[in-house]
Amino acid sequence: MEGFIKKTELRLIFNENDSYHGNSLCRLVVEKAHELGISGATVMQTKGGFGSRQQMHTSDILRLSTELPVVISIVDDFEKLKPLIDFAKERSKGGLISLQEIWISEK
Repeated sequence: MEGFIKKTELRLIFNENDSYHGNSLCRLVVEKAHELGISGATVMQTKGGFGSRQQMHTSDILRLSTELPVVISIVDDFEKLKPLIDFAKERSKGGLISLQEIWISEK
């Protein structure tokens, strides 16, 4: 595909209060990505959702939750992402980790 290069998107979905030894799991993953020299990471807070346990989490004022989903999106070559995947798997108690091949525009 002309003008585009193939990369891999790593997407991690955790609850905002997920932690590892008292540290935010989201923060640990982003810091590790930076340490590994990965191109960048984007953290998105959500307004709600549910997962495999079918428990609803919402930011609605009447059902205020402290377990809102957080999505971390990271794009780079798979080989650079592999150590980060292992890092996240070792520290998470659940959540969702997915990979997808994508095409991004060249600079």
